[in-house]
Amino acid sequence: MVESVLIVIVSLLSATAVWDFAKFLINRKDDTKAQIIEVKKSINKLGERINENQAVLARTHILRFDDELLNDIKHSKEYFSQTLQDIDVYEAFCTDHPNFKNSYATAAINHIRSTYDDLLNKHDL
Repeated sequence: MVESVLIVIVSLLSATAVWDFAKFLINRKDDTKAQIIEVKKSINKLGERINENQAVLARTHILRFDDELLNDIKHSKEYFSQTLQDIDVYEAFCTDHPNFKNSYATAAINHIRSTYDDLLNKHDL
């Protein structure tokens, strides 16, 4: 009789321990999901920051190139092409992010494009 009581007690303790362990695993899984969600949010924020930095860098290239044009520095067709790619990157970012201040480069972009068109028409590239 004592043995069967001990077996019942051990069984109950084992069942409780298994249940506690199962709850631990479930909670741990939930914590892992929450951590994964936080990591994904951090990665998305980092990606947005990288895209913004690329847009700022493209704007810097655009403004520098325009300054060089205003100072009568001649450029190769390849340099114009690279700058036009920077303009595409910059304008795409501005389109996707309407709150991003893009008025800094508007005049420079128009000047670069008109200069490029003029040089193409004159066959001077």
